[in-house]
Amino acid sequence: MAFFKDEEVSTLRVVRMIIHVVGREEDGFVEQQEIEVQQEGFFRARIMDEARDGVHNFIQGSAVKSILEDIVLGNTSFEAGGQRLAHRFWEMHVPQSVGGAFFVFELRCDGADVFYALIKYDYREAVELAHAEGRNVLRAIVQAFVKDRRAIQKFCLVRVTDNVADQAVSASDRMKQAPDLTDYFERYLGVARSRSNGELSSGLSEALRRAVQKVRDHLPRGDVGGAVARAKTALRGRDTVTNDDVVDAIMHAADRPEDEGTRQEIEKATRSELRRQRLHDIEFKPDARSLQVQPRRLVRTAEQVSLEFPAEELGNSVHREQTEAGIVFTIRTSRLIEDGTLPERIGRQA
Repeated sequence: MAFFKDEEVSTLRVVRMIIHVVGREEDGFVEQQEIEVQQEGFFRARIMDEARDGVHNFIQGSAVKSILEDIVLGNTSFEAGGQRLAHRFWEMHVPQSVGGAFFVFELRCDGADVFYALIKYDYREAVELAHAEGRNVLRAIVQAFVKDRRAIQKFCLVRVTDNVADQAVSASDRMKQAPDLTDYFERYLGVARSRSNGELSSGLSEALRRAVQKVRDHLPRGDVGGAVARAKTALRGRDTVTNDDVVDAIMHAADRPEDEGTRQEIEKATRSELRRQRLHDIEFKPDARSLQVQPRRLVRTAEQVSLEFPAEELGNSVHREQTEAGIVFTIRTSRLIEDGTLPERIGRQA
């Protein structure tokens, strides 16, 4: 829930909403009025479930950004703005897209910022058990909204600060491999990718490294480098990687501890580092190279001896052995590239 600050979560609430049906062009577009907020808890939970760090930014000339700012500034009413947003979505709706309901929500909390969520929601057919004339009957409900995250076709969440919509947008699209959006939804929002998969992959590698470092006391033999390599191997080959996948990979690297407290500590550390890299709840396909390259290993001894080497050289040119006398490192090389001295550090502690 990194899109929202911790202090915003407890007081966040839906304060306004408007719904339009968007479907086939021949069905036309019918403007609807703003309605009283209903099922506030249900829709707030759906919005908070979908909120994630953004990988898209508004581009210059975005109509959606302009309409939302007009609403906040009072240049247009929420109802009129919601109608404009829905009509624009209906106009740009491609023929192969299925119909559904287009929601516009305004959310507020105790802070000064205002939030707007735009959601294209599937209709789902549901059945309810009813009692009529002394017998149980099943009644179909065609236009039902369900908790299944897959029911949300398209999602956009925008923060407005001091009457200006933030450039960063939290957006997702079920019809495209995350985190990309379909062309027409991208055009509708007026956004573009702000972080490439390569940049996201670099953040993932750093999150893995830092998370494993945090929980090194729970790793087999405290082997940080080996654990990072096992975590990357566990993630390799997946079509996309989610935050849950990353947590599971580090659990695997730690030999899946049975102690619940340890498991919670590992999960907390992992999710914290994902948030630090602005990867909260972002699903994407990592660059294959980011899951193949092992981090460099750093070893520092009690005698102030430091060794730094590529992790893949462990077992090749670098050998580590545990003996009764202590740990022995053996380095074999064809030649030395550098063999000199370093300046003395003043005040260095032993």
